[in-house]
Order: sequence, then C-alpha cells, then structure tokens
Amino acid sequence: MTVVSVLRLPVRADAVDELARAFVELDVFGHSRRSGGFVGGRFLRPLAPGAPAVVIAEWESADDYQAWLDNPVRAELSTGIAPLLDGEVTAGELYEEVPAT
Repeated sequence: MTVVSVLRLPVRADAVDELARAFVELDVFGHSRRSGGFVGGRFLRPLAPGAPAVVIAEWESADDYQAWLDNPVRAELSTGIAPLLDGEVTAGELYEEVPAT
C-alpha cells in the first residue's frame, strides 16, 4: 500500500505566485520521480491570506519518502525556494489511505 506525504510550506504573503512558479520551474516533482518510489503529487496554492502552501505526494513506501528527504538534490531545491518562505519547513507528515469498502 502506498503512503501520502503532506508538506506545509509557510509562504510569504507577497510570494505565493512566485513560490508556485518556482516549484514548477525547479521541477520538484520530476526530481522526486527520479529519486525513486514517487507515484505523483500536487502543489496546492493557498487562497486564504497567511495560509501555507501544501504539497501532497504519493510514495510507494515510507522508505521511498525517506530516501527523498535524504536526497542531496532535495536540499539543493530547498535553497531555491527558501527565500520565498516565512519560517522553517519540517518533513511532511505521512498518511496511509483507509479503503472505503
């Protein structure tokens, strides 16, 4: 069964659109895919002022997500978006889906 990571990014109020563009231009999901075990993801831009941006990603396993967290490429990408954030970012929380049967 896959796992889902939920990452909250505390984006600066004046940088919401810029963060969304940077996420795409840096090809974060492409790098995640090349890291291994990445199934897919979504970047959610906040509509309410002060709300965080949210990244939801699906992984084949918790180990695959941990491998992404440990990947030096992820650290490089983080430096590219850090100036757009308003606070520290911690690792995403992991969840598993409960089948609706």
